[in-house]
Amino acid sequence: MYVTISLAGMVVLAVPAVYFIWMHASRLRERDADALIILGYRCDQGQIHPLLQDRLDTAIRLMERHRYRYVILSGGAVASSRSEADIMRDYLIRNGIREERLLLEQKSRNTVQNMVNCKILMERHGMKSCLLVSNSFHIRRMKYIMNALDMPAFFYANREPMKVIGQWRITFQEIRAFRLTLPWLEKALRQAPGEMMGAAVRKVGTQAKELGS
Repeated sequence: MYVTISLAGMVVLAVPAVYFIWMHASRLRERDADALIILGYRCDQGQIHPLLQDRLDTAIRLMERHRYRYVILSGGAVASSRSEADIMRDYLIRNGIREERLLLEQKSRNTVQNMVNCKILMERHGMKSCLLVSNSFHIRRMKYIMNALDMPAFFYANREPMKVIGQWRITFQEIRAFRLTLPWLEKALRQAPGEMMGAAVRKVGTQAKELGS
């Protein structure tokens, strides 16, 4: 009986550990591309979340080592009056990135909409290749969406051990996030080509921020 309970306990412990390792073990590749795409993360009260800052800092390091025609910042106004893309732009400019390199996608409110709208932006600007930056727990769901949209892409994330360990809770939340992704993906595949998804861009002050500004 003791052996049976011990083996069962080992299995219970092993399953989440294997899942966690698998989620963060997706193949990553840094490289040149037409577009470097940084996916947003909710900015409560306009404040950059540590997960989003990690994405931005990772992108800055990539820009120092590789060549990109444009950097696409993707994210609407989910938890603040300003879009995530707008907030990301300010952060990158403060860290020495030239504004003319940046394209803003400000309508999306989830990962499917991020991908759909970035694909349209790339088509409008004649871009063929892209490297997407996020956190490592997010990469497998991103790959699934991009495959469904028939959009070739490369992916990159900061996989420092302490960063990965700090993402343990949200890694398990990805199970629910994947289920929520499926109906949005079905909707994206049904809609007309070239039609962006998400909410209208909110006004900031007296002037509306335009897509791709």
